[in-house]
Amino acid sequence: MIALFAFSRTLHFASLMSVFGAAALLLQARGLGVDGTGLRKLLGAAAFTALATAVLCLCGAGGEMSGDLTAGFEPQVMGSVIAGTYYGHVFLVRIALLVGVALLSLADGAFLWKALLSGAALAALGLTSHAAASGTPRYELLRAANDSLHLLASAFWVGGLVVLVPEVWRRTPQLVGLLTLFSRWGVASVAVLVIAGTLNGVFILGQEGMPWNGTYVTLLAAKIVLAAAMVALALTNRFGVLPALARGEEEAAETIPLTVSAELGAALAILVIVGFLGLTAPMQM
Repeated sequence: MIALFAFSRTLHFASLMSVFGAAALLLQARGLGVDGTGLRKLLGAAAFTALATAVLCLCGAGGEMSGDLTAGFEPQVMGSVIAGTYYGHVFLVRIALLVGVALLSLADGAFLWKALLSGAALAALGLTSHAAASGTPRYELLRAANDSLHLLASAFWVGGLVVLVPEVWRRTPQLVGLLTLFSRWGVASVAVLVIAGTLNGVFILGQEGMPWNGTYVTLLAAKIVLAAAMVALALTNRFGVLPALARGEEEAAETIPLTVSAELGAALAILVIVGFLGLTAPMQM
C-alpha cells in the first residue's frame, strides 16, 4: 500500500511538472514557431493524471493520519481530512486549480493560463511539505515558500525536457533556437533549484534533539547524486554540445538526443525517490 501511494505521488509530481514546465517553455517559444500542437494529447493526459493522483494522495494522507493506510479510501476518512485538517483545506484549493488545468488542456494554446494554474497547484504543495513543517511555526510560510520555489524550478526543468525530447530526436529546424532558449532559462532555474534545495535540506535535517532517519537520508542522498548527474549533463549540453550543434557538427546532432533523454530519465528517477521521501519521516525517536 505504501508503494501505491508513493508511486501516486511520483505520478502527481511528474504529470503536474510536465504541464507547468512545458507550458512555461512553449509560452516563451512562440516566436520560434514551436506551438506545442504535437504535445497536446500528452499534456492533456498529464493534466488529468495530476487530477486523479491528487485524490490518491489525499487517500494516502488520510490513511497516514488514521494509522491505517487502507482506511484512507473510506469516504468518511476522506471527508474528515478535507473538512478538518490543514492538508484538506489546501487540497480543496489545489483540486480546483487542477480541474482548471484539466479543462484548459482540452484546447491548444493558452500556455499562460496553463502555466499559472499548474504552477499555483504545484507551489501549494510547499504548504504541506516536510520542509514547511520543520522547525518553529513562526517561519513556516517562509519555509513553504522556499519549497515552492524548489518545486517550480524543478518543474520548469522537467517540463522543458518533455518539450525538448521529441524535438531533438526529430532534429527540427527550430531546434538550436529552442535549446538556446531553454538553456538561458535553465541557468536561472538550476540556480534556484540548488539554493532552495540546499535550504530545504538544512530545514529538514538541521533540527536539534532528534536522530536522523537512515532511510530518509539514504533516499535524499540518492536524489542529490541523480540531481548532480542532471546538472553535469545540462552543463555538457550548454557549453559543449549546443555550441557544436549551432556550428552544424554532425556528432553534436547525434549526441544531443542521448544527453537530453538521459536528463529526463534522471529526472524521472528523482521523482520516484521523491514519491517515497514524502511518505518517510525525516526524523525518528
